[in-house]
Amino acid sequence: MKKILKNSVYAVCIILYFVVLGFAYTRMNIDRLSEDIKVFAGMFLVLGLISLEKAYKKDDGKTAIVGIELLVLSFHSLSIMHMTSLLKCEFIPYILASAAVIVIYYILKIIVLYTKQRREYLKDLSDISEIVKKDEPIKKEAKKRSELKVEVREDKKKEEKETNKNNSKKKTSTKRNQNKEKNEKEEVKTKKKTTSKSNKPKKTESKNKPKEKTESKTAKTTKAKKNTTTKKKTTKKEVSKND
Repeated sequence: MKKILKNSVYAVCIILYFVVLGFAYTRMNIDRLSEDIKVFAGMFLVLGLISLEKAYKKDDGKTAIVGIELLVLSFHSLSIMHMTSLLKCEFIPYILASAAVIVIYYILKIIVLYTKQRREYLKDLSDISEIVKKDEPIKKEAKKRSELKVEVREDKKKEEKETNKNNSKKKTSTKRNQNKEKNEKEEVKTKKKTTSKSNKPKKTESKNKPKEKTESKTAKTTKAKKNTTTKKKTTKKEVSKND
């Protein structure tokens, strides 16, 4: 857009130049007008040469084109008086025709610049679309990788949850087993206590049994003593009888 604006400004300035020449032709002498035209032609020539030097130094084609345009304008302004006398035409129609040619030239130039800029813009868009197409599989792969990472994370979380559940179940089961074992041990202890209490009178009975045994033994010894005494008495009687 900047190029188009610059060229449109150049076209407007050149048209104003020709309008000023036509207005001066109606108000000034031809000799004075020819001298003024030579002055403008010299100015355009100097500006054209300066722009060509700049373009040569910078290796810029755009400034070179501007310099060539200024040189053409300077040569055209120098040839105005000669061409009007040679072609035997009036000054104002010749200036209007030259202005129309310059307008047509700049219109064509603006159209060319617009088409070039449009093509460059479309090329940039196509390049961007190609880059986007090239980047699409990379983006898809990145998305797939991110999805896989997310799935792996979810699987890990699920595994961790399952392991935590299993650990909690194991802990609860171990606690239950421990509680069962404790309860069983307590039951065994209580049973032992009850059995020990029930077995206490048996012990007394067993204690009484040796007493009875001792009593029976004493009775037997007393009986044996009595028998021995009776036997001694009978033997003594028999001895006394024999005497």
